[in-house]
Amino acid sequence: MPLSAGEKLGPYEILALIGKGGMGEVYRARDTRIGRDVAVKVSSENFTERFEREARAIASLNHPNICTLYDVGSNYIVMEFVQGEAPNGPMPLATALDYARQIAAALEDAHDKGIVHRDLKPANIKITPDGRVKVLDFGLAKVMGPVAASGPPSENSPTLSMAATQMGVILGTAGYMSPEQARGKAVDKRADTWAFGVVLYEMLTGKRLFQGEDVSHTMAAVIMQEPKLDAVPVQARKLLQRCLEKEPKKRLRDIADAMALVEEEAQPVSPTALSQSRRGTVATIAAIFFALALALVSFLHFREQPPELRVVNTTLLSPDNAEFDFTIPFAMPAISPDGTRIVYGAKGKDAKTQLWLRRLDSPNAQPLPGTEGAATPFWSPDSRWVGFGQENKLKKVDIQGGPPVPVTDLAAPPRGGSWNSQGIIIFGVNTASPILRVAGSGGTAVPVTAADKGTERFAQRHPWFLPDGRHFLYTNSQNGDMPVGLGSLDEPGRPGKIVAQVHSPAVYAQGHQLYLRENTLMAQPFDVDRLGTTGLIHAGPPEIRAAGPKKGTP
Repeated sequence: MPLSAGEKLGPYEILALIGKGGMGEVYRARDTRIGRDVAVKVSSENFTERFEREARAIASLNHPNICTLYDVGSNYIVMEFVQGEAPNGPMPLATALDYARQIAAALEDAHDKGIVHRDLKPANIKITPDGRVKVLDFGLAKVMGPVAASGPPSENSPTLSMAATQMGVILGTAGYMSPEQARGKAVDKRADTWAFGVVLYEMLTGKRLFQGEDVSHTMAAVIMQEPKLDAVPVQARKLLQRCLEKEPKKRLRDIADAMALVEEEAQPVSPTALSQSRRGTVATIAAIFFALALALVSFLHFREQPPELRVVNTTLLSPDNAEFDFTIPFAMPAISPDGTRIVYGAKGKDAKTQLWLRRLDSPNAQPLPGTEGAATPFWSPDSRWVGFGQENKLKKVDIQGGPPVPVTDLAAPPRGGSWNSQGIIIFGVNTASPILRVAGSGGTAVPVTAADKGTERFAQRHPWFLPDGRHFLYTNSQNGDMPVGLGSLDEPGRPGKIVAQVHSPAVYAQGHQLYLRENTLMAQPFDVDRLGTTGLIHAGPPEIRAAGPKKGTP
C-alpha cells in the first residue's frame, strides 16, 4: 500500500512519491536524525537475511559517480537522493564520451570490489545539474531476488528475474542485457561492459540499439542480431565494437580498458585551440582596449599555422551609430571556438551597451537583441551560444536567433566566464567572491573555489578552462595585482594554488599561460599534466605587442 507524506519508516519521514519500479515504490524522504533528504525504495515483501548481508556489501561502495546506499530496513533500502535526469540522446560526441568516462569509472570501482551491476541502463543513471554522472542501484538486480510482477513484462521493466543466483536466470532489462544474460547463463562483469556499450550507443544516437515488438523479440535481437554502428560517430566505433562482442571471451574483460579507449577517443573542445579548427581564422584586431584578445589570437595564429589555415586580416571597427565602450568588462571581445565569429560590446547613442556579433570574414556586425547592458561575453564550446552577464543575472543567447535565456540569478554582476564541453559554466562576480559554477542548461550557482591564502578579500574573476575541462585558471583582482589561481571542479570549496603573479587576466593557449605585462604579451610554458608553470617567461613577437590596458585594469 503506497505511503503518504508524513508517514515514517524508522527515522525516515516520507515527503513524496517519486517513482515506481519492479521492487515497489520509490519515495523522497527526510532522515530526521540529520536533516538529510534521501531516496527510500520500499519492497512489497520483507527482505531476507541474505539480501541484507549483500546489500550492506554494496553499501561499501564509495565513489563520486556511484549513488550511495545508506541503510537497509526490514523491507526498504535508503539511498542517496540524486537530483538530475537520465541521459537522453542524441548528444554531442564530447558530452557522450564524458558521461561514458564517468560511468566506466563507477563500474571499475564496483568491479574492483567484486560487485557487478547487472542492470545498467539509462533509467539507472542520472546526470546532475553540474554534469556529474551518478549510477544507481549497483548490484541490486542480484540481491533483490524474485520480483512480484504487476502485469506482463515490458522492454522497460526494471528486471526480468527468477531466482537470482541460479542457472537459467533471466535477470536484467531486455534492451540492455548481454547475450549471455538473455540466454539465462551466469554472468560476470563483462555483462556490464556490454550494457555500457548499449548505453553509449543510445546517448550518441538517441535510439535503442535492440528493440522489438515485445520482450521476446528484443531478447532475440540481443542474441542473434549484430549491432549496426553506422549511425555512430566514427571516433566511437572502435570502442563500441570492443564492448559489443556477443562472445564474452572476445569482449573487453575489464571496464578499465573501455575507460582507456574513452580517454583516447575523447578530445575536449578547448576555446583556446582556435588554430585547430577546420575553418580556423587569423584575426588581427585593431582596437586599443582589446589588447588581451589581440595578443591571444595573434599569438595562436602567427605561431601555429596548420596547412588548412585561411588567413584573414581584418580591422574591428565600431558599428554604425555606436562606439566602443572602454569599460573592459563590457567591451572585451570573445572569438568563437570555431574561429569564424567575434562578439563584443559597443555603446549606442542611448548610452546603453549591447552585444554585437560579426563574422570575421565580413565587415558588418549585427546587434544581439535583448543584450543591453551585457558584460564579459563568452562562448559555448559548439560556438552556438554566447553567455554574458546582465545586471545580476547570468544569461545565454542563441546566435541563430531567439531572446536571451536566463541561466542563474546572482547577488552581483558576473565578471568573466568559461564554458566546458560537459556543459558546465564557471564565472566570477563583481564582489569579493569565489568562482561559481552552474549548468549551462540553468540552475543554482554554487562556489567551486574558496579564498586563496592571503587573498581572502580578493574578487576571483575571469576563469579559463584548461583542456581537460575540469581544471581552470582564474585571477584574484585587487588594487592592480592579479595573482593567478588554479582551481578544479573535482575539488570544490578548496583554495586553489597560486601559479603566477600578473597584472591582467590570464588564459591558457597551446602549452602556455598568456597574460599582459603593461602592453606586451607574456607567455610562460604551462604543463597541463603537472598543472603548473615551467620554464622561462618570454615575450610575444613584436607584431603582437599593442597599446592596451594599464596595470590594475579589472
